[in-house]
Amino acid sequence: MMREQRIELVDGDAAVWCARFERARAQILRVIPHADVEHIGSTAVPGLPAKDVVDVLVGVRAGEIPDAALALGRSGFVKEGQRGDHAWLCSPSVAGREVFVHVMVEGSAAWQRRIQFRDLLRADEGARNRYLAAKLHARDTTDSWRDYTAAKWDTVRELLEEDRRG
Repeated sequence: MMREQRIELVDGDAAVWCARFERARAQILRVIPHADVEHIGSTAVPGLPAKDVVDVLVGVRAGEIPDAALALGRSGFVKEGQRGDHAWLCSPSVAGREVFVHVMVEGSAAWQRRIQFRDLLRADEGARNRYLAAKLHARDTTDSWRDYTAAKWDTVRELLEEDRRG
């Protein structure tokens, strides 16, 4: 089967990823000044190999997601989809993603899960190593971004449950 977009993990430069996040954050806040903007995903975890794509979480009030996605689209982001209270966009293009933006209701369960997972990976080397193993396996056994993400889900869920139990 031909890969739709090969998943490559790189040993990124935290300073480069942080700078890319800050540029995206500034662009987002110019069009949605009241948004809460967070750096999430593997590029937000120093030392964790990742796709060279910075994940950005944009929190808005309930009911604002369609308008927020539209405003981001007008500012240069490419809208890839929306389902319920989650819209996702990228920049500069789908084929050349450097930034991937998730627009969600700030404080929602989905929002909190993403923040919790980032913070867990930053703080817990064992969790980081388990997640890296899942990422490597997913990279080697999947043919698309969607399948890659789905292949990691069981590990993400287990780590979050263990973290909640403390």
